[in-house]
Amino acid sequence: MGTIEIDGSTPKLTIGNATAEDATILFDGNAQDFYIALDDSADDLLIGLGSTVGTTPAISIDENLAIKTYGDITMTGTTPTLTIGDAGAEDTAIVFDGNAQDFYIALDDSADDLLIGLGSTIGTTPAISIDENLAVKTYGDVTMTGTTPTLTIGDAGTEDAKIVFDGNAQDFHIGLDDSADDLVIGLGSALGTTSHIVIDEAGHINMPLQSLVIARNEATISNVTGDGTAYTHVFATEVADQNGDFASPTFTAPVAGKYLVTVGIHPEDISSATYVVAYINASNRNWYFLSSGDGVKNNGNDFRIAGAALIDMDASDTASITVQISGVGGDTVDFVAGEWFTIQLMA
Repeated sequence: MGTIEIDGSTPKLTIGNATAEDATILFDGNAQDFYIALDDSADDLLIGLGSTVGTTPAISIDENLAIKTYGDITMTGTTPTLTIGDAGAEDTAIVFDGNAQDFYIALDDSADDLLIGLGSTIGTTPAISIDENLAVKTYGDVTMTGTTPTLTIGDAGTEDAKIVFDGNAQDFHIGLDDSADDLVIGLGSALGTTSHIVIDEAGHINMPLQSLVIARNEATISNVTGDGTAYTHVFATEVADQNGDFASPTFTAPVAGKYLVTVGIHPEDISSATYVVAYINASNRNWYFLSSGDGVKNNGNDFRIAGAALIDMDASDTASITVQISGVGGDTVDFVAGEWFTIQLMA
């Protein structure tokens, strides 16, 4: 046997005579045979291993030019490229045909999204999508394994970075305010709006909306009844009222919790008082910090009274300071300027 040459302007080799039969070119090798053949019953062009058409196929091409490979594909060269699609307005996909589950990597051309998902149909049960702006969206849990798993948000540039929790009624965020070098936890999806917790680079923690009141009595309150009548003390000047929970003389708890209360008062003109009682008047119970007879007055005419307590309050409970002084000559006392009342949510 030798070589056959086909010359001419349009040389052509035809194998078969248009009848219902397979047609084959066989490469009779020393160790392995290969074939290129027409599987006429399937209308497929086959390239395969062996001498019998259909045994150990490597590549098949059907009448729609769909190509199927039966083994690995290796692309070599300096810049190997596999292009799927022809720039037309159509979806393209790689489908992994599994035993129990199929998966796909696909271009959803109408949305301009790259999808990775479950199944063989593009867009059904997506797991990950990447849009034209490289925004990545996951549709399931993300688990990071390994000895030192690390999630890095940001690229060391001068920019804010955040995690947004997209809730039904309220959104929350955890973010880096890069201009202030603060870690911020707050309400909403925009960083810096309604900040609840702010941690600076030195570790200082600020809670700008945590319930806290600092109130003072900046002017002497004169001629308060001193015949044992319960007097609700007024602290008219608000130094601070985070969250707006104080309307003198009453604090109203915004949430259930433990609140630290401190108070300092200074009644005078009580030289003949028989007793003085001062307490935190809360909705659920009273918290006494002074109950005394005549023997502990300062210079015989006034008291300097200070106290503190950690009290439990339910939401909408109230707290104020009550003073009762009995046995005062003339039945009135004065409260000296400079008194204070503070309350803060602790836990």
